Amino acid sequence: MSGAINNFIKTALKSKLISQQVRFYPRWSHRRPLKVYTAEEYDEMEKKQQSGEKPKNEKQPNFSIFEKYGNSKINWDRAKDSKEGTSGAVKYKIKPKKMAKPLIATHQSSKIATTDMLETVIDGEGNFVYTKMGNNDRRVGTILTEIKSKKEKNKKDLILLEGKRLIKDALQSGCHLKYILFSRKNEIEYLKPFLPKVGVHLYKMPYKEMQMWSDLTTNPGIMGIFKIPNIDDFKRKEALPFTVICDNIREPGNLGTILRICAAVGCDKVILTKGCVNLWDTKVLRSSVGAHFKLRIQRNQEWHKIEEEIDASSNIFIADNRIISDSDGNTEDLGTIMEQIPVLPYYGIDFKSFKHTILIVGGETLGISKNSYEIALKMSGMRLNIPLSNDVESLNVGAALGIIAFEFRKQLMQTFVNK
Repeated sequence: MSGAINNFIKTALKSKLISQQVRFYPRWSHRRPLKVYTAEEYDEMEKKQQSGEKPKNEKQPNFSIFEKYGNSKINWDRAKDSKEGTSGAVKYKIKPKKMAKPLIATHQSSKIATTDMLETVIDGEGNFVYTKMGNNDRRVGTILTEIKSKKEKNKKDLILLEGKRLIKDALQSGCHLKYILFSRKNEIEYLKPFLPKVGVHLYKMPYKEMQMWSDLTTNPGIMGIFKIPNIDDFKRKEALPFTVICDNIREPGNLGTILRICAAVGCDKVILTKGCVNLWDTKVLRSSVGAHFKLRIQRNQEWHKIEEEIDASSNIFIADNRIISDSDGNTEDLGTIMEQIPVLPYYGIDFKSFKHTILIVGGETLGISKNSYEIALKMSGMRLNIPLSNDVESLNVGAALGIIAFEFRKQLMQTFVNK
């Protein structure tokens, strides 16, 4: 029984092999092998052509085979010590074909030269110089993989900005640009007045490839990769005597909203305590809409350092959202501290009479920490309350900050107008 099965399998395999051969037969049946000539036959063919003698075979073309293939002639020179008619090996010398000059690809319609791995952004004629890339290019993959790594130590102090407006804000603030990835010419043309002429790599890549790396639902078609700037030294156009301390803000969208409000009001400084979300998180960058580059921000600050930097003449306020956190678990001590800090409505404070105002805001989940209340108690601070209706217990931290911050700005602006 097993022998019959084996014979059946062999027959089936053989028939399958034959069917495959028949299937692919038309692909090579029309091909004819080329004739291989020896060196002596080549010399004879050359002599006949130079003498003008017609070939015996009329089908044979009346031109040199060397002109047919590559339009280059190989010089078969015999060695001096070799003699004709001998049966020994004959040595030949071959003249190598000269290499043609490399071509430089240029887009004639847009007049943008395409070159590879140059740090020249704009040439002498005002045209962009960029590297054109295809799908799955390793260079782009290597750069973006490092930036999108969850481990901060692998990011090499680089941040990714998406959108021409956000990139423009970073360039105007003096941030160091390393790479630009774009898919459409109009996006890069918008940034031309702000781009440095040298020191940056420009990569043009397919839009679909860029969309795969983007964090947005609809990619804007351009990405900028910058070195993380030293935002402690940023100069503000309008700085009011107003500082905001973010106490355990864990939600990226909330932190971005806080930074945007602080930039709009004209805060002098924003301080982030240790425990806040990463300042350069992509969601924070997206929700702040360029506020990072218009503020002086201190991040990962310990409370004892914050207390040392606070001027004795400053007035501290806590945006009280009725949510508190005590890491030590000592609720009784925290309740005792809170009872000693007065609570006033935000519109009942005369902000214009203070030399410098400090406002502490906390996250919606963890709330205000015990350290904040202790510092407020030491410096005779106050808790600010926003009256609410319809049994609403608290507001979003961004909404609460906006109400208090613009009340502060309104009072100061009225003072300047009256003067």
